[in-house]
Amino acid sequence: MGKSTLVLELEIYLIRHGQSNANAGIKVREVPTVKDLADPVLSEHGIYQAGLLGDHLSDIQFDAVYSSALLRAERTATEIINRQKIRQPLRLLPLLTENGMGEEYKGAPMEEILSINPDAVLAPDLPENTPLMCYSDKNDNEAHFERAKKTVEYLREHHKPGEKLCVVSHAAFITHIIFYLMNLRELPLFDINFTNTGVTRILFYKPGTNPYGDIIFDYINDTSHLPKNADTK
Repeated sequence: MGKSTLVLELEIYLIRHGQSNANAGIKVREVPTVKDLADPVLSEHGIYQAGLLGDHLSDIQFDAVYSSALLRAERTATEIINRQKIRQPLRLLPLLTENGMGEEYKGAPMEEILSINPDAVLAPDLPENTPLMCYSDKNDNEAHFERAKKTVEYLREHHKPGEKLCVVSHAAFITHIIFYLMNLRELPLFDINFTNTGVTRILFYKPGTNPYGDIIFDYINDTSHLPKNADTK
């Protein structure tokens, strides 16, 4: 019996945003606003990290680039897009919002989002009035699992075999995407400490064509683009 031919259905580069002001402990004002707390922008160091990542990924031509509509993810994705040989629009996918986002924050106005990336658009096939934020209870793991499932299903349904996707999100939600793909509905006793601009490469094969499994993690939280001993929180 001959060996089956590997059929790669999708290749996803799942990325945590660069360092934000909140990650760095930078206070932009004495009394933070709801926006400061919920939607901090990248710090100068975070922009530097995102630029290094964009250079690192510049030889990979992505077929699509997605991020949440939170400004730190959008800016990180934009730094990657700016270094692509063929520029892609930035697809805003609300499903990628960080866990625990409260409804008191409605999201940055579209004008502010477009000032960072004038090519930002709502991800395909979402109704025009879709809210840019996806609200959740921080500790509702069942809901996070279901949202992770919907995210992966959306990406797989909207792309052709062999396409490469850049997907920028947030540490806690990325963790739940990984756990969903590992079929860990109950949270395990370990956690994954995702670094700012850490990259996880996931390969989805046509069922039965890869003897090692239909979903392969090529690497998780790769930071080889960052200088050694760099501030990576």
